[in-house]
Amino acid sequence: MTQALSDEEAGRQILSIFVRNKVSASGTLRRIHFFDVRDGDFQRGINRAVLNKWIAVHHRDRYRYILTDEGYAAGRRAEEPGIADATTIVQAPVRAEAPAEAKAQG
Repeated sequence: MTQALSDEEAGRQILSIFVRNKVSASGTLRRIHFFDVRDGDFQRGINRAVLNKWIAVHHRDRYRYILTDEGYAAGRRAEEPGIADATTIVQAPVRAEAPAEAKAQG
């Protein structure tokens, strides 16, 4: 069983979804974009990202999330190579695939 993420890690995972979708500042994503985030971590991550001022919840649609300028900057800082600090984003594991040559031969 996987270990639950801390609130801060869950918030970074929410921010990583915006980065992965290349959302600009003031851009929005809907709830469906966050299906990679475990249900148990989702609301805690949203709350932490709002607390960190990385995102805002749309005032009329609670399932629409807006990337703030601070969130955009934090996401860009985390993308830069060699930077590992409090803004480093935790990304969901990606399943590795075999190289194309091995598939062709196998």
